[in-house]
Amino acid sequence: MAGNDVPPAPMADGNDSDREEEGVGMEEGSDGEDEPMLIARARGGGNPHRLPLHHFLRLIAGGRMMEHGAAATNDDLVANLKRGGVIQRQAWGDRVHRALKLCARDLFVPAAHREEALVDAPIRVEQHDFNISAPHMHATCLEALQLQPGHKFLDVGSGCGVLTACGAYLVGRGGMSVGFDVRRECVAMGRENVRRLTAACPEYAAAACPARFELLNVYMPGSKWLGQFDRVHVGASVPPDRLAPLVSLLKSEGGLIVAPVSPNDLRVITKRPNGAVSQRVISQVRFSDLEVPTDAEILLASLHAERRARTAPGHHPSTYAEDVRTILSSASASEAGGTPSGSCSDACGAFAPCNSPTAVADGLPPTPTAGPAGERSWPHRLSRLFSSCSSGSGGEDCAMEAAAQGGSDSQPGTPPTPLRLSLEDLGEPDCLLQGAGWSIPVHRSVLRQRCDHFRARCESGWADASTERVAVPDHFSQEAVQAFLHYVYNDSMEECSDPQEAVAVLHVALYYSCPRLAHLCELRLATLLRPLRAERRAGKAPRHGEVHDEEALADAAAALLALADDNGLAHLRAVALDYIVHNFSAVAQTESYQALGRRQLALVAEEACRAHARALEHIKRMAELPALPDPSY
Repeated sequence: MAGNDVPPAPMADGNDSDREEEGVGMEEGSDGEDEPMLIARARGGGNPHRLPLHHFLRLIAGGRMMEHGAAATNDDLVANLKRGGVIQRQAWGDRVHRALKLCARDLFVPAAHREEALVDAPIRVEQHDFNISAPHMHATCLEALQLQPGHKFLDVGSGCGVLTACGAYLVGRGGMSVGFDVRRECVAMGRENVRRLTAACPEYAAAACPARFELLNVYMPGSKWLGQFDRVHVGASVPPDRLAPLVSLLKSEGGLIVAPVSPNDLRVITKRPNGAVSQRVISQVRFSDLEVPTDAEILLASLHAERRARTAPGHHPSTYAEDVRTILSSASASEAGGTPSGSCSDACGAFAPCNSPTAVADGLPPTPTAGPAGERSWPHRLSRLFSSCSSGSGGEDCAMEAAAQGGSDSQPGTPPTPLRLSLEDLGEPDCLLQGAGWSIPVHRSVLRQRCDHFRARCESGWADASTERVAVPDHFSQEAVQAFLHYVYNDSMEECSDPQEAVAVLHVALYYSCPRLAHLCELRLATLLRPLRAERRAGKAPRHGEVHDEEALADAAAALLALADDNGLAHLRAVALDYIVHNFSAVAQTESYQALGRRQLALVAEEACRAHARALEHIKRMAELPALPDPSY
């Protein structure tokens, strides 16, 4: 019999369907093997005895495909689906047919299962604990989704990535196709499979949008994805009472979800522009269960995501590229034969020592040298924490600082600029920063452009505005001033390993009005509370040279709150408050907490009340999630 001997039932969005389907779905969390199941029931209008041919063949074959052998090629496999009526003769049917041909199943199936790739049956990938749906199931879902060019498509439980890739082709270059999976191995597999497909198939590469894969459980908080999609496919069985969160992924103007729903329904869930939601059962299927977190897990994850957002550092973009251009333009205009503005010679990296002949000759600020730490302006209570955290922690902190240091010269579309200021650009130093028993040669033009304090001083008209010797406050150490100058000349913090130096440099940055350097110091200090807290919660061993001194950490949290509040450091204050509220029993016993002022104690109480209110609000929202209307058949 041919596939058109029995006319296929329509799959239009607004009409009931008498199609019956069977299959095992790709899933996010399978505990065992899945067996196909066929429940043949004629529903809806039209001839109540009419079934599509491929369902009839499955029925008389005992729930198995008649063509149980492997097809010779993927093209033959897709042709069989079309002959059997799985791919319908509708406007989107030809596009689905082409997508399945381009996204060859044997390219996506792991090597150990290649012999099964061209059989119309699900594949169990035990190594990674997931299933790959049967080709007829992929075709059925793609047709029901009715993907159009420009749509934004989400594939939940992306597995090997084949359906995400088909979606990328169907939505085209102007659309978006994203796959979520809870298994890191599946995310990596999907990315690699699509990469190989793109390299091997010019037609796909030219027509499809980039397919993205994310390691994410769709039920966990991810506000950037809410209301973003026109179409959503779910590859595992969803409990009926967990459908409402999926609807929140659709755009406000409406969209479609195709999902298997426990125990055996394959449903199309439609959201309309007025917010009304309806469901239709288009098939009977058997999928393994979706990994759905408990209400408690969702609540904790929501609160944790909110805490991360609340304590995230603000954006302090670098002005280094613009400052360098201004400094070089000034030097070029004032010195005959000077280096033209915009040129870039060898970068001056580390500062040479102050007593080095090179430093005197070249006029470069010196490198910090070993010696007495000097007077510290911050309470001694932090020293215990600093001594336990100052070794081996530079890597993560440097990474955070590097992220914050992505200046305008790294942004797309910005013209190339010098990465460093060099002696050839600046000439001899014309100014000295002078402390108790030490002095550092510097360039007045650099200080004026890079620091608000020196800019105001130069433009003030004061009697000492043009002096060649600028006195440094006595409580600033030579090392801290040298680190400050390293930032001024190089736009980076010189060291990441010593938190105590970060406090000293912070005071210099605040005094000389360098807000971005103050922010980098703030990031460094905030990492004392953030990474250690996360590692402790995960039960990880400390990094080399670190000691997780709980008492010192609790004491430092209150001290850092005082530092942040006294100096208007919003990010550090938020991190310290978060730590204190969630570790209050330990922090409340420390000397630093007892020394907090009334204002800072009020901040702690206010943060605790807000945290309590946020938890209650999340619980209320979860309890008020609307139930979807019963499905039609």
